[in-house]
Amino acid sequence: PNENKFLSELEKYADLNKVPIIEKEVRFLLKTYLEFLKPKMVVEVGTAIGYSAIFFAQYLSEGGKVISLEKDEKMCQTALQNIKKAGLEDKITVICGDAEETIKTINEPIDLVFLDANKSKYRHYFDVTYPYLNSGGMFICDNILYKGMVSNDELLPRKHRAIVRALRDFLHFISHHDNLTTSIIPISDGVSVSVKLQ
Repeated sequence: PNENKFLSELEKYADLNKVPIIEKEVRFLLKTYLEFLKPKMVVEVGTAIGYSAIFFAQYLSEGGKVISLEKDEKMCQTALQNIKKAGLEDKITVICGDAEETIKTINEPIDLVFLDANKSKYRHYFDVTYPYLNSGGMFICDNILYKGMVSNDELLPRKHRAIVRALRDFLHFISHHDNLTTSIIPISDGVSVSVKLQ
């Protein structure tokens, strides 16, 4: 069901303007985790038009916030406008700039990290945020199967090999990490969910 009229409007805008946002089935999976987790701090890499940041903000615990990072200046401005329209400026902070650098400015406890940006940098984003991720905190990555190429070499054109190799290495890393429990869920374009144990 469409539970939020403004998010429905953003879905139409994204479809019309070919802006990638989380798929509805992924949103409902995330909703399940968010209802349980009630995060105080969410860090998102890849704001786009602000759709998922606005979605996350609905499930924050009291006094919670979302920090969302976006490289594209035009997307930043659109996201800020949408966040203002949603009346969530007090809960969502958008940091414009290259996330590879801006993510290093976040140095407070995190309950949920959500990655939906440059796939080849997922390991970097993990390494920077992991020390701040609380016990029981979640590290979730969208598009982890990358159009099926991560799991099937027959689908892999030469131009995508570097990204696919990086994603495969990253998935192996989080799946074998001593302090994470990880599942890879094959809905939409693939979602990985890791929980920090201690």
